[in-house]
Amino acid sequence: MIIGVMGDSHSRCEYIDMAMEHLKNVDLIIHTGDNNSDLHYITNRYGIEAIGVKGNCDTNGDVELIKEIQGKRFFICHGHQYNIKSNLNTIFYKGKEVNADIVIFGHSHIPCYVKEEEMILLNPGSVSEPRGGSQRSIVVMELEEDIKIKFLEID
Repeated sequence: MIIGVMGDSHSRCEYIDMAMEHLKNVDLIIHTGDNNSDLHYITNRYGIEAIGVKGNCDTNGDVELIKEIQGKRFFICHGHQYNIKSNLNTIFYKGKEVNADIVIFGHSHIPCYVKEEEMILLNPGSVSEPRGGSQRSIVVMELEEDIKIKFLEID
């Protein structure tokens, strides 16, 4: 299974469209929030299933999701409620608490990949408004026996 991960799109459809050029063949899109209404845009325009969470700039939606995909347990949140801009300790322990294999979050607009105690912490960065010297980015994740993560910069 191939999953596209993006977030912090902030209703900038031109950047979503640029990202989707790289994600045409994915089976699922996971969106980390800000703006979770962009899930509808992706589903309606591209016909790809999209799931996601409410960010600090959103007014509705799930704050957190726990989802089993291909035998892996995903914990998905925006990240602001776990102070991810300071450090990853709180979100790491939340991931442990819910027995996650993969924790996906956004909020900082900075790409991040950490593997700690066999758990992956993943932030795709921002598809529209990168920060910290990063570029607009998304992730392509291949779920097989091993999990393969590939960051892509969006020009």
